[in-house]
Amino acid sequence: MHRHLRTTLTCATLLCTGACASILGGGTAQTVNFRPTPSDASFVIKSSTGLEMSSGAGDQSVRLPRKNEYQVEVRAPGYQNKSVAITKGLNGWVWGNLAFGWVVGFAIDFIGGAAYKLEPSLMSVSLDKPRGDGEAATARIHLMDEQGRLIREITTEMVPLPR
Repeated sequence: MHRHLRTTLTCATLLCTGACASILGGGTAQTVNFRPTPSDASFVIKSSTGLEMSSGAGDQSVRLPRKNEYQVEVRAPGYQNKSVAITKGLNGWVWGNLAFGWVVGFAIDFIGGAAYKLEPSLMSVSLDKPRGDGEAATARIHLMDEQGRLIREITTEMVPLPR
């Protein structure tokens, strides 16, 4: 009986130390914050397979599974639509599994999606109205990390979709 108790406790300890990214790195889903300009702009988030994951308008926080990449379509009346990507990078906590020698935890993190992090975690998209003098409309996109620091700012010309 004593032997079974020791085996059970050893297995429980190993399971608790595995899957570092799942336990310490935020789990299998992540919150992504949207700040559109104009403030009444709406957005639709689709996974890389085309499945609609969320939609909303204005400043919003959305919880998304980390194992996918996403396309975000931002729209506002009187503005041209803008499409922005949310990509996945490697969550640093996944390496904790290798440090502790727990290969099963490493596999669990990748299978469940906790091994990844979504980038950017704060998305500020600014749409400009088209100008009447024949100039193309532009959009300013601010990609930010989880602490709100600017990663990259993109200004892109918007091209009308063919009808």
